[in-house]
Amino acid sequence: MDLSSDIAIVTGASSGLGRRFAEVLAAHGATVICAARRADRLSQLVEDIRRKGGRAEAVSFDAEDPHAPEALVAAAQKLAGTPTILVNNAGISSAGRAHELTLDDFNRTIAVNVRAPWRLSQLCAAPWIMAKKAPAPAGTLRIVNLASILADRVQPGVSIYAMSKAAIAHITAAHALEWARYGVRVNALCPGYFRTEINDAYWDTPAGAADLARMPRRRLGRPEQLDKALLFLVDPDNDFTNGEALTVDDAQRWAM
Repeated sequence: MDLSSDIAIVTGASSGLGRRFAEVLAAHGATVICAARRADRLSQLVEDIRRKGGRAEAVSFDAEDPHAPEALVAAAQKLAGTPTILVNNAGISSAGRAHELTLDDFNRTIAVNVRAPWRLSQLCAAPWIMAKKAPAPAGTLRIVNLASILADRVQPGVSIYAMSKAAIAHITAAHALEWARYGVRVNALCPGYFRTEINDAYWDTPAGAADLARMPRRRLGRPEQLDKALLFLVDPDNDFTNGEALTVDDAQRWAM
């Protein structure tokens, strides 16, 4: 797939799935705006992408800041042009039983997991909506929201996270429905349990081992196993997949 004419924003790009998404899009030719809080990690990512012949820029982005989406989109436009791919990957989780969680836990998780992708999607879609292109060229803007298998089910200890991912699923459907006429496609990617830097230590605990034992093949996903799903959703020729929540979980959701 040739994405050399695309400009992509990837949030939460400094580690884990976000880093992998940025690398994959760059490997297929896109100019990638790598956005996250950790400047040192972003610099290393951009250096790695450029060393492999890709194009990338780093932009500091704190999803908890209500003004950060405007600053990110403005920076992307200045550095590379109007974004044509947006991967809303940045996310956090507040662990704890529902009665133990605080208002701060709720506000922070919703700000990062819901408000930031909602606002970034608005801002990136605005150029096509304002142009009133109807019908617009296929694949003008492709938005991929990171949801989860917890978007339609719950587990003890992650109630706010599950709520936030359910919200992402509905944001995806609502935006897809309203913006399709402008050539904007919006889909969600719903990963199961993948081993990343953020959760790596958990899987070596007794609780993590118990969760792993309940999985159908007693295994976690690897970030690279999401490559083809991501590319499917950002493919400019894939213009009839819209409002979809694509689950990639090795059937984990049926067993956990």
